[in-house]
Amino acid sequence: MKTKIGAIFAIFISISMLALPTRADQPFMRAAQENLEDALKSLKKATADKGGHRENAISITSQAITSVKNGISYDQQNPNDRRRRNNTENEFSPVNYNNFDQPNMVKARESLQSALANLRKASADKGGYREQAMNLINNAITEVNRGIEYDRNH
Repeated sequence: MKTKIGAIFAIFISISMLALPTRADQPFMRAAQENLEDALKSLKKATADKGGHRENAISITSQAITSVKNGISYDQQNPNDRRRRNNTENEFSPVNYNNFDQPNMVKARESLQSALANLRKASADKGGYREQAMNLINNAITEVNRGIEYDRNH
């Protein structure tokens, strides 16, 4: 009797452990989603006059959130044992702006950069949505930087 219970328990543990690698990177995707939502909140708090760059960053960030959600959904519907990292993307080098005069824009940029870092940690197989989100985030960072610069010069 004890050996049957032990065998059933061992099988259960083995099956549970096999399931772990297929979802191991979802925390990175979910963390990226949270970072993007934080960036969106900060962008919405920032003053409106940024030469249209703030609005562009809001739109792009919203698209990136959709891409991350689609990547999570794709991964859940398409389990894949061949998980791999894809860190061939260029590292984003932040522009060295003074952080004192644009706190919401700077906070948005930091959240976007955190989202990008989390997406880099996630596996590459997300139906192309991970890469799409990373490109959108880079574009949003560019718009945030342009908005900061515009506000300083006008």
